[in-house]
Amino acid sequence: MALMPGLAGLLVGGPTWRSLLLMVAWAFCYCFEFTGSRWMVSHRAARFAPPALGYALLTAATGLILLIGTPGLLRWAPLYLVLGVLNFAAAWMRTERSWWNDIIAVIAACTLCLIAISLGSRFQKPEPGQGSVNTGYFGCQPNPAVDCFGSGFFPSAALPSIGVVSAAVFAVTQFGSVIFVKTMIRERGKTWCYLLSLAWNLALCLIGVAMVRTAGWWPLLTALLLLIRAALLPAISRRRRIPIKYVGLVECATSLLVFILVIAQADVMTAALTNLLNA
Repeated sequence: MALMPGLAGLLVGGPTWRSLLLMVAWAFCYCFEFTGSRWMVSHRAARFAPPALGYALLTAATGLILLIGTPGLLRWAPLYLVLGVLNFAAAWMRTERSWWNDIIAVIAACTLCLIAISLGSRFQKPEPGQGSVNTGYFGCQPNPAVDCFGSGFFPSAALPSIGVVSAAVFAVTQFGSVIFVKTMIRERGKTWCYLLSLAWNLALCLIGVAMVRTAGWWPLLTALLLLIRAALLPAISRRRRIPIKYVGLVECATSLLVFILVIAQADVMTAALTNLLNA
């Protein structure tokens, strides 16, 4: 769930050295977050410090190289700084499995999808008529998402429609996954959480229904499968506890399903949602 949005963004946007290095930096960052959180949870136990420090250095090194070649990424620094502080605060308070920290993880992972797409090869071309104008290190071409602040802190190139839609698809499905997992483990047997999970996944199905004419059946079928797992498995677990590893395997499968949907249908879903919003 942490890696798939970024990988999907890399494929949808078209691989570039920037998006590839972004994924390397993200992998190191994830490892730093994991080991650093263990260090914070233990209230700075010495045995957790070496791996946390090692991954911190690797993250810093790859991140610095990326920023030198892509200074426009600095526009995302405030968001990830806030998310990182909140995440480590949750670890320090030993509430890393809380709802709000799960939401932080979803925002961080899904925003990466948008960033990776904005750095993709499909956007690394000058606009028609622009030629080689303003192509310097801090110029706006070939893509303001890479190295331009002249058009504002968030130019449209940093927020391509297909990137926003792809990130949103991951965000709503991953938050649905958070609710579902809560119904299976920490909130198991609690009716309010089960109903929230059903309502969330039903809403995704309704969006899928609205998109059928322009986007086809795949978004709806994906939403229906997510709804079925959200309806059946918690009901079964009330009578017979389902081992956590099986819950994890189910979410691996559904995450892969959403991943395939995004890389295969991103353009179609973007057009369909644009039509819905403009209707």
